[in-house]
Amino acid sequence: MLKKLFIVIFRERGILSKKISHISSKNPRIIWNAVLGILELEIPRPNFETWLKSTKAIDITNNTLTVSTPSPFAAEMINKRLMGSIKKSLKKLTGEKFNIAITLEGSTVYSDVRSTQKEEKHNKKVVSKSNLLNSLQTFDSFIECDSNILARSAAIKISETPGKSYNPLYIYSEVGLGKTHLLNAIGNELKRKKYNIIYLSSEKFTNEYISAIRNGKIDEFQDYFRNCDALLIDDIQFIGTKPQTQEGFFHIFNHLHMNKKQIVVTGDEPANKISLKSRIQSRLAGGIEVDIQEPKYESKFAILSYKAPTLSREVIEYLAQYPHKNIRELEGAINRITAFAQLTSRTVDINLIEESLSGLKQNKRNFSITKNNILSTISKYKDIPVDKILSSKKDRSTVNARQLVIFFLKNELDMSFVEIASFLGGKNHSTVIYALDRIENIIQKDKDFAKETIHIKDLIYKRSAIKI
Repeated sequence: MLKKLFIVIFRERGILSKKISHISSKNPRIIWNAVLGILELEIPRPNFETWLKSTKAIDITNNTLTVSTPSPFAAEMINKRLMGSIKKSLKKLTGEKFNIAITLEGSTVYSDVRSTQKEEKHNKKVVSKSNLLNSLQTFDSFIECDSNILARSAAIKISETPGKSYNPLYIYSEVGLGKTHLLNAIGNELKRKKYNIIYLSSEKFTNEYISAIRNGKIDEFQDYFRNCDALLIDDIQFIGTKPQTQEGFFHIFNHLHMNKKQIVVTGDEPANKISLKSRIQSRLAGGIEVDIQEPKYESKFAILSYKAPTLSREVIEYLAQYPHKNIRELEGAINRITAFAQLTSRTVDINLIEESLSGLKQNKRNFSITKNNILSTISKYKDIPVDKILSSKKDRSTVNARQLVIFFLKNELDMSFVEIASFLGGKNHSTVIYALDRIENIIQKDKDFAKETIHIKDLIYKRSAIKI
C-alpha cells in the first residue's frame, strides 16, 4: 500500500489549511485535483480509476462542492462507498466541512441514491437508459501512436460504414490503454450521424437480462436490443462465467449480425482466451480482432504533450521515462504533479516531479510479480497451505489468507473479479467483491492491520525481485 504521500508533503512544507481553503473557494478544479491526488494514494488503485478518475469539480457554492461524473454507476458507488473518504480529505486540505453533490454530466444532481433507485423501480421500460456515452471521448481526443494505430483505424472505419466492414469488431487490451475511449468514440460518431446505438457494459447487460427474466419481459428486452443500428458492449469477459447470459447475448448478437447491424465488443484478453461459448467466439473471430499495446516512450511523450501542453519539453521527456503502464497512470501522474505545483505555488520542473512522485518511480524490470508469487507469499506468511487457500474451506484463518490474496491480486496485478475467482478455484465473483470490500474496510479502521498489509506487500516484492 502506498504511503499517504501528499499529506506528508503538505505537513512538511507547512502549507496552511487557511491558504488551501482560500484557493478552494475560488477554484473548485484546483482543490478537487488536490483531493484526487490524496485519494489516489489512500484508496485501492482499481477503485480510484474506476470510480474517481473521470470526475471533475464544477462548482463550490454555500460550502457545497459539486462534482460531475460521466457514469451513473460511478455516481452511485461514490455516494455509497467513497463519500466518507472524500469529505475527510477535503477537511484535511481546507479545515472546513464540505457537503458533496455528485452530478451526471449533462444532468441534474445525483445526490440521493435511494430516491434514484425508487424512480427506477417505477420506470416502465424493461431496460434502463444505457447510452450514457462520455462525450469527451472522441476520435479527436484519442492520441494515435504505434501501440494503438490499428485499433483506432479499425474503429474509424466502422464509424464511416457501420455494418459493412469489420463486423464484429473486437478490441482487447489490459486496463487503462484506451479501449473504452475508442468504444465511446465510435458511439459518439454514430450518434452524431443519427444512428440508433446501444452502449453498455456486459455487467449492465447481465443485470438487465436477469431483471427481464424475473419480470417476465424477456421479449421486450430482446426487442430493445434487436432494434438498434449498432451494439457496443464493454468488458465482455464479465459474462464468461454466466452461461445463461451468454445464451441471451448470442441470440441478440446473431440477429444483429444477420441484419448487418454493427457490433463492437471490448475485452481484456484475446477472444479465444475468455471463457465464452464456442459459437460466440467463432462469431467474434468472423470479424476483426485488434489489440492495444502498452505505450512505449515515444507514445508516452505524444500523450503527455497532448494532455499537458503547458509542461516544458524537458519535463515531458523526463516524465515519459517513468514506468507507467497505461494512459490512466500517466493522467494520474499529471494530476498529482499539477495539484502539488498549485498547492505549493511552484513551477513544474524535474525536482518537483521527483518530490510529488517519490515512491512511485520503481524500476519494474527489477520485479516479476505473478499471481502464484502472491499466493505463495501469503501462504508462507500465514502458514496456510496453498491448496487449502484454493479450497472451499471456511475456517477463519483460511478465509483471512484467501481474502488477502484477493486484495493483492486486485491491487498489484489489477486482475478482474472473474480472473481472480477463476484463479482461486472457480469461486463466484461476488465472493471476490465481498472479500475485497472487507479487507479495504479493515485497513481503514485498523492501523495494525494496515501496517501488516504493507509488510506483506514488501515481502511480495522481495520474493519477486529479479537479480540483474
